[in-house]
Amino acid sequence: MAIPSSRDKLAGKRVAIIGGTSGIGFGTARVLLDHGAHVTVISSQQAHVDDAIVRLGALHCRSEQACQTSSPSAVYSSRIKGHVGDLRDESVFTALLLALAPLDHIIFTSVDKIIRGPLAKAELANSQHLFGVKFWGSVLVAKAVAAHDIVSPGGSLTLTSGVAGLRPSKNAAIGAALNGGILSLTQGLAVELADKRIRVNTVVPGLCRTELWDKQGHSREAQEEVWAKGAKELSVGFVGSPEDVAEAYLFFARADYANGTMVIIDGGAHI
Repeated sequence: MAIPSSRDKLAGKRVAIIGGTSGIGFGTARVLLDHGAHVTVISSQQAHVDDAIVRLGALHCRSEQACQTSSPSAVYSSRIKGHVGDLRDESVFTALLLALAPLDHIIFTSVDKIIRGPLAKAELANSQHLFGVKFWGSVLVAKAVAAHDIVSPGGSLTLTSGVAGLRPSKNAAIGAALNGGILSLTQGLAVELADKRIRVNTVVPGLCRTELWDKQGHSREAQEEVWAKGAKELSVGFVGSPEDVAEAYLFFARADYANGTMVIIDGGAHI
């Protein structure tokens, strides 16, 4: 029997991206569509879902011959879906995942904001809220996958951590704990879901051009200064886009021999 190529491995696969309407999640959705996958993006807001579907269709129609005679929505209606889901409501979100089953892969990229700032001035209630999305949201999804037949055997769950979990820096103690918790969770889940033949891995992105910088209150000028400085400091010579980071998520979806591990994709910042 012929072994499918790395690219063909994703053709026709059903992938749900939690947090897939912006940033790294949106970039991953875009690249997965390029590889023939059926993609469902999930966000907490309907407007974000609707906007993402329109943008994904438009982006892919630029390179798809079929779009020369059909509208983006007609061409991709069978391959791009979107749903609203609240990670803070376990029963409702679990019901959503059950409605999408069977899935081949779930990718979790959802995050509200980056937790940074002096510990002495930290608003703990706000930090707890953010833990509820990224950490407890990851746990909620994993629990649903463990309890129900949502992901098919041989499939995967890929989580998202951050470099602060590996190298805590000043003013990032809480965020480092959050991301470090995701790394530990990954290994525990890999063991927990082994009997169901579901692989669990984590992507650890570094500096990346995403909408999170807008949420942090940085002006466009300030962001450009960060990108310029980062480009000079990183060994690759540039600051990555969401599509650049998306390659790590594709690797885990295709890499049947990867389980309980992580990929650091930070432009070489760790060296």
